[in-house]
Amino acid sequence: MSANPNFIHLKRSIPENRFTLLQGGTRSGKTFSTIYYIIWLCDNYKGLEIDIVRDTFTALKSTVWKDFKEVLVEHNSYSPLNHNKTDKIYNLNGNIISYYGADDPGKIHGRSRDFLWLNEANQLDEETVDQLFPRTRHKIIMDYNPALPLEHWLDSYIIDYPPIITTYNDNPHLTEAQIMDIERKRNNPYWWSVYGAGERSKPVGAIFSDWEVGDFDESLAYIYGMDFGFSRDPDTILKVAIDKKRMVLYCKEYLYSNGHSTNELIEILELTIDRKDMIVADSADPRTIEDIRQKGFNIAPAKKGPDSIRNGIKNLLNYTIIVDKDSENLIKELTNYCWHSKRAEVPVDDWNHLIDPLRYAFEELDYVGMYFS
Repeated sequence: MSANPNFIHLKRSIPENRFTLLQGGTRSGKTFSTIYYIIWLCDNYKGLEIDIVRDTFTALKSTVWKDFKEVLVEHNSYSPLNHNKTDKIYNLNGNIISYYGADDPGKIHGRSRDFLWLNEANQLDEETVDQLFPRTRHKIIMDYNPALPLEHWLDSYIIDYPPIITTYNDNPHLTEAQIMDIERKRNNPYWWSVYGAGERSKPVGAIFSDWEVGDFDESLAYIYGMDFGFSRDPDTILKVAIDKKRMVLYCKEYLYSNGHSTNELIEILELTIDRKDMIVADSADPRTIEDIRQKGFNIAPAKKGPDSIRNGIKNLLNYTIIVDKDSENLIKELTNYCWHSKRAEVPVDDWNHLIDPLRYAFEELDYVGMYFS
């Protein structure tokens, strides 16, 4: 069914370790191999209860469950009659597959299961897994991206259950164009080590070091920064406040996801912020900015100049950055954003989807003098 080493290792490990860890770089086939493994289980066993969990249901539905359904359709194994979309359950050959996000407390604290698959386990917190593991009777599979912080709850499992490590070279389904896109980044040592070679690695030349996780100070004046992904990259929204006296910058992530139309972005804004709140957005998309403004939002394009990125980074480095604990993607970016050339003060053009709106909002706050607490 699949020659990927992940799939072969999973089959062999059924009667052995309770935990199987799949560590892999980008496009290494971790997700599809586990999907094939679960289908193989359901072809050979009956009466199993299998749970698939990711950090949020929105993320799970648009990634792993979408892929799972496509594989079932491809192999003529999908039937709408077996799919209970209300309860998020699929019956495959007499086995019950439940899929849900860790943002559903009722599911996390609820029923037990035979097999548990944590997709993108690095995005789950320890409190969640502490609820899930004791309720799992047999096997637990965890796949994860090796871009982990220096300390993570996965570390103890990695030590006790050495992961199988795969790379894009283990995925026979990639096109030449996809392989070229990956190999084009060989000149970025950290990116290549983590996403090309699938290895744990500490960022070389990380730009931001003076940051920590903490609570957003709601007593301060704030602005929202917004960046448009243009389908390929994520659309992002970030709330920013400055305590000028203490030289502290507060950040809270509100959006980090791909593929939104302008109308969808407007709907997200309506659920996220008040129309009177100031938004500073990527000036590369004036049409979207105008469409949002027409809906009554207080939005303006970011001010950009020849050295706006370099100068913006220099200004940010004067502050201690406090990141809201739920801002997982911003934490990743602050960890991984590094210099392409430190001497020339040129950062890599990556890990900046929230860093950019952070610059926009900071510069506007600094300009209009709204930072006084």
